[in-house]
Amino acid sequence: MTVCKRCVMDDSIPSVKFNSDGVCCYCELHDQMVKEYPTGEEGQLKIDEIVKEIKELGRGKKYDCIIGISGGCDSSFLLYKAKTLGLRVLAVTLDNTWSTEIAKENVKNMCDKLDVDLYTYFIDAQEFDDISRSFLYASVPDADIPSDIAIASLYYKVMEEHDIPCSLCGHSFRTEGTVPLGWTYMDSKYIESVQKQFGTMPIDTLLTLDMDYWLKNINKKRVRLLYYLEYQKEEVKDFLNKNFGWQWYGGHHHENEYTKFVKTYLLPKKFNIDKRYVEFSALVRSGNMSRDQALEELKTPVEVDPLFLDSVLKRLKLSEEQLEDIMDLPIKSYRDYETYRDYFIENREMFHDMVEKGLISRTFYEKYTK
Repeated sequence: MTVCKRCVMDDSIPSVKFNSDGVCCYCELHDQMVKEYPTGEEGQLKIDEIVKEIKELGRGKKYDCIIGISGGCDSSFLLYKAKTLGLRVLAVTLDNTWSTEIAKENVKNMCDKLDVDLYTYFIDAQEFDDISRSFLYASVPDADIPSDIAIASLYYKVMEEHDIPCSLCGHSFRTEGTVPLGWTYMDSKYIESVQKQFGTMPIDTLLTLDMDYWLKNINKKRVRLLYYLEYQKEEVKDFLNKNFGWQWYGGHHHENEYTKFVKTYLLPKKFNIDKRYVEFSALVRSGNMSRDQALEELKTPVEVDPLFLDSVLKRLKLSEEQLEDIMDLPIKSYRDYETYRDYFIENREMFHDMVEKGLISRTFYEKYTK
C-alpha cells in the first residue's frame, strides 16, 4: 500500500494519485488553494475587502448575509467571526429531525449570546426517514447527501424570501479537506432517481436543487470566509465552550445522529470507507494534527455503540434482519442512477469560468467536472 508522504491518504482511496515525491493529489490541491486563499495579513486584507463589499450589498436591507449553522465547530466559529466583523447576520439551520440535543443547544446558545436571528427549516420526519431508507436500499455510499442538497437549496430560498444578498459558508478546506468522488457524490437528480425507485413517499418538504434553479441562483454571492483564516480547531472548540457554552458532540459531523450512523456504521462496515482519512489528512496539512498521531488513531477501527445502532433502526423502522439484508446487497454507485454528472463534464469550461468568478469552489470543479 502506498501512503502519501505528507498526509495519510493512501492508494486504496478512489482517485488518489501520487507525484514523483510521493505526495498525493489532495495535498497538491490543498497547496493550490492555499495560494488562492492566503491567511495572515494578506488574508485579513481580503476579509476586510469582502466585508466592505457585503455591507455595500446589504445597504438598506435588514440583513447583510445568512450563515448556515449546524451547531458544529466551524459554522459556530464563523457566526462569531461575522458578528465581530460587524455583519448583520440571519442564521439559518436545517432540521431533518435527527439533530442531537447538543447541536440544538449549541445553535441556540450561539444565536442568543450573539444576538442573531435564527431561521429554522423543518423537513417532515416521516418523509426524511423514507428517503433515508431509499438510499440504504439503493446500496450506495451517498446515504447522507439529501440533507446536504437541502441545505444548499435552503440558502437560496432564504436569500430570496428575505432579500439577502450574500451567504457565508462554514466550510474550511484546511480543517475538513475534500471527500473523493468515489466516496461521496451528490446532486438533486440523483436523489430523485433513488427515491423514485425505492421510496414510498413523494419528495415534498425535502428541498432539492435542480439544475435550472441552481444556475438561476448561482450569481448570488457566496463567500467562504473561513478559507482566509488559519486556526487551531481544538483552540476554537475551547474558545466557543468558554464564551458561549458550546459543547463537543464526540466526532466530526456527529452533531447529526443519522450522519453519525452513516459515518460510523454504514460506510466502514459495508463500503470499507473511513472518512477519518479525509478529516485527519486535512488536519495534518493545516498543522492541527501530527501525521504520526493520525496514523496511530487510524489503527483503531470505528466502533458503534449497540444501543445507538438500535435507536437508529427503531427510528427507521428496520429490523436487524432487514439491516443485514441491506448490508449484503451488491454495492452500487451514483453511476447506477440518473445524475447530472454528464452535464457537469460536458460543461466543464462553463464551470471553470464559475470558479474564476468565485461562484463555485475549486474543490467542486476538480471533483465533479473531470
